[in-house]
Amino acid sequence: MLKHLLSPFRIGNVELRNRIAMAPMGVEIVESDGSIREPVLRYYEERARGGAGLLITENTAACYPRGANTANEIAVSDDKYLPGLTALAKTAHEHGAKIAIQLAHHGKVGRFDTREGRPLLMPSEPKHSGFPSGPLDLTIEEMTEMGRAAGGGKPTIHVATSEDLKQLAADFADAAERARRAGFDAVEIHGAHGYIFSEFLSPAWNFRDDEYGGSIENRSRLLCEVLRACKERAGQDFTIWCRIDATEFGVEDGIRFEDAQRTAELAVEAGADAIHVSAYADPIGAGFTLGPIVHKESGYADFAAGIKKRVAVPVIAVGRIEPETGDQLIAEGKADIISMGRKLLADPELPAKLAAGRPHDVRPCIYCYVCVAQPFFDKRVRCAVNPVTGLELERAEPVRSVAATKKRVLVAGGGPGGMEAARIAALRGHDVALYEKASQLGGTLRFAALVYEPNERLLRWFEEQMRALPIDVHLDEEATADTVRAWTPDVVIAAAGARRGRPEIPGVNQAHVFDGNDLRALLTGDSSEEATEKLSFTGRLAVRAGRITGISSDPSRLREASRAYMPVGKRVVVIGGGLVGAEIADFFAERGREVVVLEAGPVAATEMAHPRRWRVLHDLREAGVRLVTDATGLEIGLDAVRFRAPEAPGRDPVEQSASADTVVLATGLEANAPAAAALESAGVPVVAVGDMTGVTYIEGAIHDGFRAALDI
Repeated sequence: MLKHLLSPFRIGNVELRNRIAMAPMGVEIVESDGSIREPVLRYYEERARGGAGLLITENTAACYPRGANTANEIAVSDDKYLPGLTALAKTAHEHGAKIAIQLAHHGKVGRFDTREGRPLLMPSEPKHSGFPSGPLDLTIEEMTEMGRAAGGGKPTIHVATSEDLKQLAADFADAAERARRAGFDAVEIHGAHGYIFSEFLSPAWNFRDDEYGGSIENRSRLLCEVLRACKERAGQDFTIWCRIDATEFGVEDGIRFEDAQRTAELAVEAGADAIHVSAYADPIGAGFTLGPIVHKESGYADFAAGIKKRVAVPVIAVGRIEPETGDQLIAEGKADIISMGRKLLADPELPAKLAAGRPHDVRPCIYCYVCVAQPFFDKRVRCAVNPVTGLELERAEPVRSVAATKKRVLVAGGGPGGMEAARIAALRGHDVALYEKASQLGGTLRFAALVYEPNERLLRWFEEQMRALPIDVHLDEEATADTVRAWTPDVVIAAAGARRGRPEIPGVNQAHVFDGNDLRALLTGDSSEEATEKLSFTGRLAVRAGRITGISSDPSRLREASRAYMPVGKRVVVIGGGLVGAEIADFFAERGREVVVLEAGPVAATEMAHPRRWRVLHDLREAGVRLVTDATGLEIGLDAVRFRAPEAPGRDPVEQSASADTVVLATGLEANAPAAAALESAGVPVVAVGDMTGVTYIEGAIHDGFRAALDI
């Protein structure tokens, strides 16, 4: 299984144990002077220990601090950084991985230059801002934080002179030679993602009339000169390659694929030992999820295959590639190495687990974009499903260690927070029992798995962990104070979820109005006579058939079956445009419903990391969903919802209405203190986690459950 992906491979003079590379990702763990210390070492150590053949570092400022995107970026511009760099290479090698350092100059997005009062180095004076013309879909707080991270000042531009370009090549050459002295196995020149080399390659940014502008050969000149300089300085036998954009999505007159193919050929002529194929788009808005962070599975695979047809060196493919697909791409000669970023944040042990024949044990990435949202604000990386990511120094070893004192732990609730708490407690050697009042594990994650498929992968992984670990799971049993007294635990972790209260809206109790509990009951197989009674006779038969056949307990089957029938009308109004409301709207729109979303705030889906929000809201608008923000004064009628909202930004609110056969309430969740208090009455310490403490969604629940179990 996966024999191609897991086979050894050679890139330049570097022998790899397998063809899995950790993609370069900004993680913001480096010290604010560019130095590498323990937190960085432990972050990379986890990925090396996990079995990746090749680690490619995050962006490293070759000319630090010049051209850096942030102060918290690896620096390699001076020998004073050698101790940390040497320690990083040594750490990777100790666990059998090879490591390449990615050298970059951020050009027009060199935010650290702006912060410190330096002009941005660019090929030409820009003719456009690169910002979208549509809705920003950002909160005031997010825009403020982004502005602060960008330095808070207006950037100035310095058009590169020939002397600047000679100095740039010399600086990169020095950095490459320094990387070799530090023990790195290779260097990747970052020629993509809107940074300086990408700007020279792009006719949308390069308007020069000298030897660096015009034809693709001229626009590729700087990248090729830097590749040659690095080879000459670090040694012809030192492995060096470049990363390039296959295209610039949505950028008029930007890089096109035929340009990228020619650039790849020229780079190989200049000495590149491989080509790493990525892509780019304007970084603000839904374009960010086209490139460089692709939302579509295997979104760049065809680009990699097209480059491979034109060059004789290895091609590194990236872009949300599943292991099975990666194996197939290699087998078909369309790529040589598969680069994984978000997957190795979610589970650093992915390569080792695949090699051991345990693909079911790989914790999946749910593509929520929490990780890639952090660099926008100069914040440390974090992962929604892996609470250790970014905190390896504090948490990696404790998770692997058996607790000093074995205790009895009762977990009340089988949602993501409860399952994570049970998992960590069991791994640390405690006696664990988990009680879930429903007939299936998952809680709100089960409904989330229906409306967003990556969540189902997480649900299945958690279910597998509950089976594989010594956890006494009780389904159809709600944990009560009597349960606690009977089981006599040392501690109770309360993860029973939030309370749901109906908003005080006129008409809210009508039969065509469903709240989250109703939908969850109808669509996931939980019994609810109250919800079922709202349906027509045909609807009741369909729900009953789904339960009998098991379709309603299987998110994948139900997802497909719901395309043929759902117990909702053709015209749906969703009240509440947060994370849940946006996901429900997307689910309904995909199934042919006319959907209107009414959100009380100025921006919808603020609970989502903003890159995913950009993607979801863009897709909703493309699907014809009407998104109404600042909606107030709601009233639910028999066939319509009335409300007040501005018809355009900046205008006064006016009376409006939206036709509705079905109204879905995606609001009303609140902390569940009474449930925790009831458990506390048994006289045992209770730690409440997740939505019981306030609505924290999947990430908050998992992180809370993790911390609670680790603290026992």
